Amino acid sequence: MKSQHFALLLLTAALILGTGRTTNAQPKSTAGAANPLSAAERDLMNEINDARAHPEVYASYLEKLKPLFSGKEYRRTGQPALITEEGWSAVEDAVRFLQTVKPLPPLRFSRGLYLAAQSHVKDQNSTGKTGHKGSDSTLIEERVKPYGTWQGGIGENITYGDDSARERILTWLIDDGFPSRGHRRRILSSDYNVAGISCGAHPEFSAMCVLTLAGGFTDIGATTATSSGTSNTATTSATKTSGSTKPVTTQPGKTKASTSKSAQTVSSSNKLAK
Repeated sequence: MKSQHFALLLLTAALILGTGRTTNAQPKSTAGAANPLSAAERDLMNEINDARAHPEVYASYLEKLKPLFSGKEYRRTGQPALITEEGWSAVEDAVRFLQTVKPLPPLRFSRGLYLAAQSHVKDQNSTGKTGHKGSDSTLIEERVKPYGTWQGGIGENITYGDDSARERILTWLIDDGFPSRGHRRRILSSDYNVAGISCGAHPEFSAMCVLTLAGGFTDIGATTATSSGTSNTATTSATKTSGSTKPVTTQPGKTKASTSKSAQTVSSSNKLAK
């Protein structure tokens, strides 16, 4: 059985709060009546967009974790050690990636993608399940159809646990135990221009957040795409096979594979859906 996947805990926040950096990359167009996001959802979207705009800053956040690792153990002062899947090597891999990746423009808010994310949060709040498959066996490609159509590719990240927005984004960036680094690559991909995000309660893990991304999105009844500059290149998503994530490329307009297995429990409050 695979060891439990690494997730950042409250000590991460203590390491980075002193930087004095404010996450304000969210475009003004996502505020106001047209944007129904809660404060927690806005915070997470801001973190995602700040990571896209300033990847080197997030690399510096991760570098501060090195003294806390001993092999695959993540040791926190006054708390039990966490057993990670890969140890410091996963964090180091994320640091290298972030130091070389080019800054990206912010993801624009999509109401249709938000509603699709919200429907999955409500479903799993009711069922207590985890993972990308809904209780009716739908995946993001099917869940989004009542709200509009996407252009380019489409993808989804899910995180469970009552963690801060910064902790969630750093966990996605590290992507411990996921060889394809699918969570990281979706966040930092130029193939995705629009996104929706929904956070809510989960009966087992207290809370969860669902991030849905696409090259572009046209809401039902709309005449123009939510985002201009829709990607026309093949994009990458992730599917779960025998406990590992593997990249799946699709051409624009075609359905992308998603994962059908629920994620394993991690040793902290945060876990990722594979």
